[in-house]
Amino acid sequence: MAEIILPGTYIKVFDEGLVSAGAVSTGNIGIVGTASKGPLNEVVLISSFAEARSHFGEAGSYNPKSDDNLSLVRTLEQAFNNGGKTVYAVRIGTGSAKVAKLDLKGGTTKLLTLEGQTLGTFGNGITATVADGDDGLELVISDATTEEKYAADSVTAAAEAINERSTLVSATFSKEGTLSKIEDAPLSGGADGEKVGDKEYKTGLELLENDIINIVLMAGKDAASASLLAAHLKKTAGNKRERIGVLGATGVEATDKNVASDRIILASPGIKAKTFDSTTQKEVQVGLPSSYMAAAVAGLMASLPVQSSPTNKVLAISGLTDIYNTGKLEKLVQNRVLAIEQREGFRVVKGITTATNTAWHQITTRRIVDYAIYGVRSGCNPYIGKLNNERVRNAMKATLDAFLTRMVNDEALISYELDVTATRAEQIQGIVQVNMTLRPTFSIDFIKVNMYLG
Repeated sequence: MAEIILPGTYIKVFDEGLVSAGAVSTGNIGIVGTASKGPLNEVVLISSFAEARSHFGEAGSYNPKSDDNLSLVRTLEQAFNNGGKTVYAVRIGTGSAKVAKLDLKGGTTKLLTLEGQTLGTFGNGITATVADGDDGLELVISDATTEEKYAADSVTAAAEAINERSTLVSATFSKEGTLSKIEDAPLSGGADGEKVGDKEYKTGLELLENDIINIVLMAGKDAASASLLAAHLKKTAGNKRERIGVLGATGVEATDKNVASDRIILASPGIKAKTFDSTTQKEVQVGLPSSYMAAAVAGLMASLPVQSSPTNKVLAISGLTDIYNTGKLEKLVQNRVLAIEQREGFRVVKGITTATNTAWHQITTRRIVDYAIYGVRSGCNPYIGKLNNERVRNAMKATLDAFLTRMVNDEALISYELDVTATRAEQIQGIVQVNMTLRPTFSIDFIKVNMYLG
């Protein structure tokens, strides 16, 4: 407050009573995988499957005998089909990824080079035609869905127009001249760099570390990659970016006993899905591995509030690669695998994590606690730097009370206890002690019925 010298009214405003916890995201998905289009090693925020295809191209054909199928778009499709709305996607690739090119010539002299806008085979599907148009020479650049036309009497002007307007290619000017006429000449040499390993996935996951993401997927990967995902989840939890990871399980009997984490979910079996067959040029149904079931489960979880269990929920998938009998389903659940059964649709048997600690067995417990962590952090942060006295501590308690009461009203918590204190020694150290006991809501997994006949 200003020094009081002149008579008057001096007012100081204390805003602590208006501080509230901010909104908490619960359904943001992060995905790392390979694609035929899009920037490499950049985070792209997308909110629909149409947008995903625009950024990353088509899923391409699927070869069940190969480990190098493009995975990102196929994973995005399952996530969006099952309720995902906000996805942070990262395309990864090896150094063998190349851009498709085409040299346009005047006779034998190179005048203009067209290049696909990003690395990948999507550029191999782009063609160029140079022909007479209504107002002179015309350059037409097209792919399966887009056609672009440019005046081509001046190579310099054509290059400038392409670089300003084209959504398919970029142009590099070499020399002025008259372009030779060509028809549907394809760009070539594009490569996806799809033979990725742990190094590329690690790079992609690192790019997602600072974003607010609740569920993370390694597209096309199963429990064999659990250690890499676990390291990422441990690091992000330490960086105040708590999240859950979902992977495909490796089988009924071969469930990885070393996967035991309250932040990792294993899903099984694989799914049946339609994909384009480049050999027959038709859409065919193929069996996809359990890593794509993980994407469907992630989309389902993203669509649910944190207190709502995926147990007994129906997935929007075409079919299962394996129909498990009761014995196999029991084996999967005992091995801490989130299994899917065919029963009036394709349903989650039990929404569980791989945790051996039964406190974190249900997915909802992990999600509720993470939600509380984000909310409490959001409510406490505005008080950093304020006075450590009873008035401010009471205001902090009121802020947290309001947030936790909202969780009770939303049925994420049954009840809670909260205390905000600071001893004189803690005040000297700048510490406020917040102690809370949360009682999360649990879902109904079993119904026991006693039937008496009389």
